[in-house]
Amino acid sequence: MRGRHHHDQNLFEMDEHELNLVPYLDIVTTLVIFLVFTFQVVIEFRLIEIIPPAFGASAQQAQDKPEEKPVNVTLFITDTGYLLQTDRDDLIAPAAIPLEADGTYDAERLKQTAISFKRQLSLGESLILIAEDDIQYDVVVEAMDAIRMDGESWLFPDVLLAKGQVGG
Repeated sequence: MRGRHHHDQNLFEMDEHELNLVPYLDIVTTLVIFLVFTFQVVIEFRLIEIIPPAFGASAQQAQDKPEEKPVNVTLFITDTGYLLQTDRDDLIAPAAIPLEADGTYDAERLKQTAISFKRQLSLGESLILIAEDDIQYDVVVEAMDAIRMDGESWLFPDVLLAKGQVGG
């Protein structure tokens, strides 16, 4: 009898030392619910506006007009100066801006040429800048500053730095 009582006591002690997982499951469930609601607030669902094509004579006229490809402007910086050109030489001729007599780059003339290009072609705000490998960083920054603004209005604030063949 005594042995049996001792055996029952060991079973009771094992139950006492088991890990209670209920609080951990409660925490995990609460965290999952919290994260689901948090991500629903953070994720933005964007609506895509679909404009159906118009029918009739005006729609036919709109289809007859070919879409004009935007004009890309590229500024090349070489050891001989600046070269500002577009990908459409039939619209405006490339403009070469040589170094000044003292060997510095003429940023003011670059700005005036950029203003002329923008006004003649009604260009956007982006420009591709390609510099030779041996051009100093200060020269590139000076060119970007010159073509960024015209007083209070934007010229070409969106500059894409590219690596490529300079002058061609």
